Amino acid sequence: MSENILCPQVGQDLTEAKVVALHVKLGDSVKKGMIVAEVESEKATFEVEAFATGIVIKLPYQVGDTATVLEPLVVLGSDADAKAPVVQQPKISTKSGAVSAPHEIVPLAPSRVAVSGQGRSSPLARRIAVGAGLAIETIPGTGPHGAVVLRDVENLVGASGKIATASTGLNVKSLKDGKGVPVVFIHGFGAEIAAWRQIAMAIVLPNTLLGIDLPGHGASPDAAAPGFVSIVDAVASTLRSIGTEFHLVGHSLGAAVAIALSAQNGLTIKSLTLFAPAGMGATVDGAFVAAFLAAKSEAALSAQMKRLVNDPADLPTSMVKATQAAREAGPVTVRQSKVAAGIFEGSTQLFSVRAELAKYQGPCRVILGQRDGIIPPTETERNLPAGIALHRFDTAGHLPFLEQQNLAARLIAETVRSSG
Repeated sequence: MSENILCPQVGQDLTEAKVVALHVKLGDSVKKGMIVAEVESEKATFEVEAFATGIVIKLPYQVGDTATVLEPLVVLGSDADAKAPVVQQPKISTKSGAVSAPHEIVPLAPSRVAVSGQGRSSPLARRIAVGAGLAIETIPGTGPHGAVVLRDVENLVGASGKIATASTGLNVKSLKDGKGVPVVFIHGFGAEIAAWRQIAMAIVLPNTLLGIDLPGHGASPDAAAPGFVSIVDAVASTLRSIGTEFHLVGHSLGAAVAIALSAQNGLTIKSLTLFAPAGMGATVDGAFVAAFLAAKSEAALSAQMKRLVNDPADLPTSMVKATQAAREAGPVTVRQSKVAAGIFEGSTQLFSVRAELAKYQGPCRVILGQRDGIIPPTETERNLPAGIALHRFDTAGHLPFLEQQNLAARLIAETVRSSG
């Protein structure tokens, strides 16, 4: 199974980064922790660190190319993958012009040429296109056999200035195209959609995977009023503009929002996968929240974010750099401070979702990091209703989906499949 090393998020609103150095070549052995590349934005240069061990089997970009953030920059495989012959792929034409052909170690096979979608499209792409006032048959497709998929619609929506979810303005992005009931990922306080990119690529499911930015986070606007209820209402309104049935995966505050959504009218939540859920007890580390929001330098921010994990080595440097870059690019901490004021008071959570979870009848898994110093896992576990599947990650902190990614990905897939 291949492992993707992604181009880091180089700023809150930036979608591209220039590749300024590649420290590996095809066939090289890479160990976890190695710096494999460097990319730059308008503000800073970012080192790209390997978070897996393997052989370089694909380099989608060359030095000087413009890479898409949160897409593979280096692909690692096994020794067997590396023994396959090298094939040079044809150049790919995009709306911004021709880009360099990706370098890849792949078995020799007949080349395929993209064809017209001929009306093929994913259900989600069709719904978003209709909401944006776009005719699906006029959209060039980049999916299987030329089918129109979500990213194709997103490209046109962005280019035309139309927003498919104009009723709420919350930012929704595709993590992986697919079919069937979408799986929606909801991040925690202080994070954004990018937090899920890596694990999304490890999840083996046919479903469309979507990410949503909570109000006051990422590319979403602030909530109409501060507080947990207004956050839930904004997310619910956004989801209703897309469809009616969803699987939900949430972390911390996002997990609490997912639980609350299960009780919303007009939505059918097929399954819940909840990592370190908030709203199950009263306690939160208020000192961490305050220090996280107050951190102005990258060094101070890194020191605080390392408190999220059991092993500081598990915290990607790119995550810290992206968070810092987003703060330098706009009033992120001001917006998130307003959110914090509406949901936390000191070290107390001002909301509870225990009653909603007790009423939920679908498949549900709760995953706790036993070394979580932000939300006490013992308090969460004590307040879980009967019938909820509980998984304890002994060596994880507050980010169990990041610290034990492969196991977390498997549990997400199993929960979704168990809904029938």
